[in-house]
Amino acid sequence: IHLNFGDAGLLTLFTRVYACLRPAGRFLLEPQPWSSYRKNAGISPSALRNYGAIEIKPTDFERVLLERIGFRSCQRLQVPHAPGESAGFARRPLL
Repeated sequence: IHLNFGDAGLLTLFTRVYACLRPAGRFLLEPQPWSSYRKNAGISPSALRNYGAIEIKPTDFERVLLERIGFRSCQRLQVPHAPGESAGFARRPLL
C-alpha cells in the first residue's frame, strides 16, 4: 500500500481500519523494514516515485497511529521464532 499509494494511501488505510474497529477492537500490523521498501521500489515507475516521496517511515507508524489516527495504545509484540529461522521473519508486529 505504501509504495503504491504513498503516505496518503497509508494514512487512508490506517484511518479506515480505525473507523471499522469496534470499541476495544485490535489492529495487528506487521511493518516491513525500510530496506524492503528500497528493494521493491523499482517494481514500477509509480512505486519508485512514491518511494522517493515517502516521509512516514515504518519506524514512525506507532507514533502516527497514536497521535494522528487516534489509537489509544500501541505495543510491539515479541514473536517466538524457531532456531535457524530466516532473519526476514524476525519482525515485531504492532498491536
